[in-house]
Amino acid sequence: MKKFLSLVLALVMAMSLVTVSAGAKDFTDSDSISGEDYAEAIDVMSALQIIDGYEGGAFQPQGTLTRGAAAKIIACMMLGKTTAEALG
Repeated sequence: MKKFLSLVLALVMAMSLVTVSAGAKDFTDSDSISGEDYAEAIDVMSALQIIDGYEGGAFQPQGTLTRGAAAKIIACMMLGKTTAEALG
């Protein structure tokens, strides 16, 4: 049993090193994102389809986050995208 748990733990640790950037969305203003400190977080949140960006495909990293957008992000993170969208 201990060997199995050790194997699972090693597998989880190895998988945590893999980045999710392959599924990330390409934003139209990606040149302004690439220099940001949070570019990897943006890629992960985009790959998980928690953030979509604005109309026209822009991310606008220096833009203002509205209350509705913040509520959508929090709901998608806590409930999952499908359940959060079903709430309306």
